[in-house]
Amino acid sequence: MSGVNTIRVDDLVVEHPTVSGPLRVLNCPELSIAGGTATAITGRSGSGKSTLLGVLAGLGMPTKGCVTIGSTRVTDLPEPERVAFRRDAIGLVYQTDNLLPFLTVAENIHFQLALGGDTEDAEQRIADLLDHLGLGNMARRLPDQLSGGQRQRVAVARAIIHRPSVILADEPTGALDEANAAAVVQLLLDAHQRLGSTLVLVTHDLSIARSLGRTVELHEGSIVMDREDS
Repeated sequence: MSGVNTIRVDDLVVEHPTVSGPLRVLNCPELSIAGGTATAITGRSGSGKSTLLGVLAGLGMPTKGCVTIGSTRVTDLPEPERVAFRRDAIGLVYQTDNLLPFLTVAENIHFQLALGGDTEDAEQRIADLLDHLGLGNMARRLPDQLSGGQRQRVAVARAIIHRPSVILADEPTGALDEANAAAVVQLLLDAHQRLGSTLVLVTHDLSIARSLGRTVELHEGSIVMDREDS
C-alpha cells in the first residue's frame, strides 16, 4: 500500500488568533512518512502533537501549507470531500473510546461500515475481527458492560473494520494501565502490519514510541528530533 498511503507535510503552519496577535502552535516545514510504516509523535503537553494529527486527519485546517496522503492533497479538499476521504481512508483512535452507549459492541463497529456504505458481509467481518481481537464473546454487550481496556480494543476494531490505508491514534493508551496500554499498542501494530496501513501514534510514553520504529519529537510546534529506533 506504500504508494497510496505515504504522508507528506509541506510548509505546514497552524496559528490561533489571540488578543495579542496570532499564536503559532505548529510550524512544520517538512515531514514525510513512508507508506506502510509506523511513526510515533512525542513531545510535552502543548507541543502541537494533537494539532498535527488533527490536520493529518483533515479534522483541522492549517493556516498555510498542505498535507498529502498518497496522491490526495487533503488540505485542498472542500469539507464534504475531506469528510468522505477521512471516512474511507483513515481510521481514528482517541484516548477516550467515544463508543455510542446505546449500541452494542457489534453495532458500534457496524456503524463505521454503514457510514461508508460498506456493509457487504458486515456481520461476518465484524465477528471475525472481534474474534481476532479476543472480543468474540462480547459482540452483544453494551459499552458500560466492558472494562476500560476492552472498550479501547473495541475502539480499535471500529477504527480498522473498513481497512483504512492510514491509522491515526491520539494518546490511545492515556487512560489505561500498563498491561492494557501494551495490549492496545500491539493491536494497532498488528493491524498496521496486516493491512499495510501507515500508523501514526501520538504518545507521551517513550517506551511505546520506541516500539513503533520511528520517533518524531515536537517542541513548541516544531520538530526537534526525528529518530529511527532499532
